[in-house]
Amino acid sequence: MVNFSQMEGNVSLNEIEAMEKFIDLKFPNEYKAHLLQYNGGRCFPNVFKYNENGNWIGSCVDWFLAIYDGKFDNLEKYFKTYKIEEKRLPAHMLPIAHDPGGNLICISCDTDDKGCLYFWDHENEVDYCVKDDSDYSNLYLIANGFNEFINGLKEDCD
Repeated sequence: MVNFSQMEGNVSLNEIEAMEKFIDLKFPNEYKAHLLQYNGGRCFPNVFKYNENGNWIGSCVDWFLAIYDGKFDNLEKYFKTYKIEEKRLPAHMLPIAHDPGGNLICISCDTDDKGCLYFWDHENEVDYCVKDDSDYSNLYLIANGFNEFINGLKEDCD
């Protein structure tokens, strides 16, 4: 079982819907339920693996992003940084967490892979002002749904 700590204050469904409207993306239901229950924070266990070009790589969730007015791990601020100030993610990808190295855990909010979670590798960034949103060359599938992701978290990379 995954335990959460250091969450922000409770968030309402109205606040989530206002964020969806601001971001112009409809969040997958499993992710909305998670925000309603936890709204950001740290989790343990927190380790996951993803397949990068045939090699299994381990990483971990450092912090989940929250809907709140604070300075750190703020969902709205991450959205502005990665989607408005620069187009560093496909239009339908939403950053929901980050690892300790500055990489993101994103959830797809549209298209055929709605609800799927991806590891976004900042070392291999794609310029989405030039490339099409279907270019996933620095996005690696972690899980087919939010609950699958949470339930698959481990204590270590073994």
